[in-house]
Amino acid sequence: MTMSTTKDTSLWSWSDVNGTYYQNIVDNYTLHLLPDYIVIQPMIRDAKEFLVIDRTHEDIQIHPTLPNVDGAIRRSIHGIIGIINLISGPYLIVITSKVRIGDINAQAIYKVQTTDIIPYARNMSHLNEYQQKYNTKYLSMIELVLRTEAFYFSYTYDITHTFQRLQTSPPDFHSTPFIERADQRFVWNRYLLTQLTSNRAAARFALPLIHGFVALHTFNINGQSFIYGVVSRRSTYRAGTRLFIRGIDDDGKVANFVETEQILQLDSIACSYVQTRGSVPCFWAQLPDLRYKPKVTVLPSNNHMTAFRQHFEEQEYYYGRQFLLSLTNHHGAEGKLNAKYRELYETSQNPYLKFEDFDFHKECAGMRYDRLTILLGRIIADQDDYSYFSMAKDGALQTQQTGVFRTNCVDCLDRTNVVQTLLAKRILEQQLKHYNVIKYNENIDTYKQLSTLFKNIWADNADVISLQYAGTGALKTDYTRTGQRSTMGLVRDGYNSCMRYVLNNFFDGFRQDGIDLFLGYYRVSLDEGRTPESCPISKEISKKFLALPVTMFLAFSMCIINLLIPASSFREQITYVLFWGAATISTLAITIFWGKELVDAPRLYSKVKRD
Repeated sequence: MTMSTTKDTSLWSWSDVNGTYYQNIVDNYTLHLLPDYIVIQPMIRDAKEFLVIDRTHEDIQIHPTLPNVDGAIRRSIHGIIGIINLISGPYLIVITSKVRIGDINAQAIYKVQTTDIIPYARNMSHLNEYQQKYNTKYLSMIELVLRTEAFYFSYTYDITHTFQRLQTSPPDFHSTPFIERADQRFVWNRYLLTQLTSNRAAARFALPLIHGFVALHTFNINGQSFIYGVVSRRSTYRAGTRLFIRGIDDDGKVANFVETEQILQLDSIACSYVQTRGSVPCFWAQLPDLRYKPKVTVLPSNNHMTAFRQHFEEQEYYYGRQFLLSLTNHHGAEGKLNAKYRELYETSQNPYLKFEDFDFHKECAGMRYDRLTILLGRIIADQDDYSYFSMAKDGALQTQQTGVFRTNCVDCLDRTNVVQTLLAKRILEQQLKHYNVIKYNENIDTYKQLSTLFKNIWADNADVISLQYAGTGALKTDYTRTGQRSTMGLVRDGYNSCMRYVLNNFFDGFRQDGIDLFLGYYRVSLDEGRTPESCPISKEISKKFLALPVTMFLAFSMCIINLLIPASSFREQITYVLFWGAATISTLAITIFWGKELVDAPRLYSKVKRD
């Protein structure tokens, strides 16, 4: 057996096969910054369209020739993310550097590396003190979102769609501008591009971004070259942070919905396999309150079934049949949530749905992850039945995927990642055997380099998706990377769990506000900040509540000091220790009682469901 990696990406392109004209986007521009205008010049030969933004009147026009740009500040940019309106006026957001991740269908996929936010206003003199303060805070929210891993794009390939959606689309699909034909569920700058897309000519400058994960690698095994990759697309609907955004909304959109596509491209065949994840599709909440593990609460509602049906009607439209894998605990608060999920499934009597609940923590207790074979044994027949998408170089469809596995745990992160990796591995081995890349008595683990890279790609996917939702890397990735749990993995999980606690309680409100602002769920008014009360982000945590954690810290410090420093008598030392210990416990209890007042909660528009 032989195997090597190669940088050769000379695979055929679908556009060559189908003879289809693609509406590509220019990959390099010069931005000319003038006192009254911003001019964006495509860096192509014989350019006939120049984007001109009037900084005073805020008009956007397309000029057939380059305007006079003498004296302009020039910078190179790689694309326009969009325009956001804040208190001081509009800001233009552009890509200033990118990194090439790899190729799909011989077309380059890039990751946003750095960005710039350019104000239309030349100064802030038209704002009062409060407006300047709040405008800066809004700006920092946008910057935080842009710094979050990871945004991806392509100038020539529609990365918002799966292989199957792209190759089974109508004939005129590829001649439509990118932003119009993109899957709107996954275009994270959809709102930011509104001012460009309202002008059909300017829409050609609109570059759709997805948020999620992309990894692409080229291999050579037994003389056959192929590209293997994973693309995860996070939904913009009900997007947000781990504890503030849970469950479903009235429109059937769920929290942390991610479509993950595994790609395999050989010389004459292209394959893909799609899985999804998403929060338990009923109304429930788990709002942070300073407890390590806030209580999971199924909310009273008459609309559970209505929202459940809406959700799966949409899922069936995009993916066909659905196999629902629930990995939550079967006892306690999680058990009640799982029971509600099963109840909705059974009551719906939807013939396109199947349901399997597997108590991951109970079945795999003691790091017995080999027991996941029990779950696989129950579902592999349906996985084979759903199949995967494959298409030949001549455009002939070979197979289509007729259903997906929709996996969830409580967060749709750690347990979900483990199971999705197992399903992806089984399909990849089937494909490699079917197309004679490996022998039928071999598997991925036979080829160490492929095995290692496969595991690392899926572990990286887990980490990035977790970082975007929970603020830290995923748990249990040592199993994904190595195939077994380890002591160091448990230590790393402990660290990430502690970091999640801090971030989810004290920082995620600000991050949630940034996401809502970026996606257009909250829109800033120019009148905000004329008085402090007129801006929602002016609200701060009452200083009287901050006295509680400060007092608790001081009491705990005094308790430790009295333990370490001897008093004149043992009895006196014990008295001091007990006093400060009791003070610590009592202030801790009061702090937890008032926990919701101390949590950094969202202040803008929010999709948070409260009990």
